[in-house]
Amino acid sequence: MSHVCVSGAGPDRIGLTAKLARAVADAGGNVTHSKMIRLGQDFTTLMHVSIEPEKQRALIKSLRDNKDLRPMKIRASSLTRRQTGKYKNSVVGFKIHVVGADKPGMLASIAEKIAENNMSIEDVTTEIRRGKGNRRDFVVTADVITTERMDQEGLDSLVADFEQLKKELNLSVVDIRIHATDATIGGEIGS
Repeated sequence: MSHVCVSGAGPDRIGLTAKLARAVADAGGNVTHSKMIRLGQDFTTLMHVSIEPEKQRALIKSLRDNKDLRPMKIRASSLTRRQTGKYKNSVVGFKIHVVGADKPGMLASIAEKIAENNMSIEDVTTEIRRGKGNRRDFVVTADVITTERMDQEGLDSLVADFEQLKKELNLSVVDIRIHATDATIGGEIGS
């Protein structure tokens, strides 16, 4: 299979997702991952599409030529698959969820803490919510992985780093969930 990244943004209106998904399906593509969101008056989309190699060019051309999708300024490009053997396999996955009063630089500080702990972000979502006392809270939920094995000492160090960040940013919630992807670590985490 070939893989294509489809992205676009334009004025929000009813039916954009349906038209884009239909255009992909009619060209023989399969949407495997997607993110779509309205930001202000615009609608933004990002899709991973798998398709038979011989149909890829036709898919890209049909998306670019689709008059209903022109306001979205659709872009489609080939994705290159990671080459097996060139990257270490992930060993441990984490879901990190933090909440705190909104202020500039929060995402930067959280992402830096993730990088300092040699973890890679697989997916991150941020949003503003109304918290206690109608406070404007910034919420970050990140799925991260590491290729390094972690014993209890490493996990304790990670938690301590985020506890320090909690104090520095005055966060109300820091929740770290561990998902072992290597069976050999399961016993170490639970012990």
